[in-house]
Amino acid sequence: MGHADSDDSAAVHVPDLDLVVAGDVIYNGVHVYLAESADGDFGPWREAIDTVAALTPRHIVASHRNKNLDDDAARLFAETRRYLDDAEAAPAAHDTPEAFFQALLDRYPDHAGPTILWVSSRALNLAREGGVPVQNLVAAWRQ
Repeated sequence: MGHADSDDSAAVHVPDLDLVVAGDVIYNGVHVYLAESADGDFGPWREAIDTVAALTPRHIVASHRNKNLDDDAARLFAETRRYLDDAEAAPAAHDTPEAFFQALLDRYPDHAGPTILWVSSRALNLAREGGVPVQNLVAAWRQ
C-alpha cells in the first residue's frame, strides 16, 4: 500500500467475502497515528486509502479499531479521510501541540487512543520547528 501510518503498510483482500484486512491504512474509531507523517503530507496515505477503496470491499477489518463499531467500508473510508483532512487543517488554526491535541480531541471525543493523538501532536509540531525526523519522533514519544 505504501506509506500510511508508517512505511510499507499492507492489506489483504478477500474478494469472496467483500472484505479487506486493511492493516494500518484504515482506522476505525481510534485516533490516527500521524507521528510518522510528521511532515504533514498525508498524500501517500490518501493514495493508500484510494488503493483499498478501488478493491470495493463492503467490510474492512482495521488494525486500529474500536471493537464496538461496525466494519462498514464506506463509513471507514470516509472517517479515515475526514480525520486526515482535519489533521492537515488543524496546524494552521492551532499553533501549539496542546491546541492541536485539544482540537482533534474535541472533534473526535469518542475515539480511543488519546496518547497516540498526543504523540502525533508533538511530532507534527516538532516537524514544523525543523530538526531531524527520527529525533523528532523520539522526542514526541518522550513528552
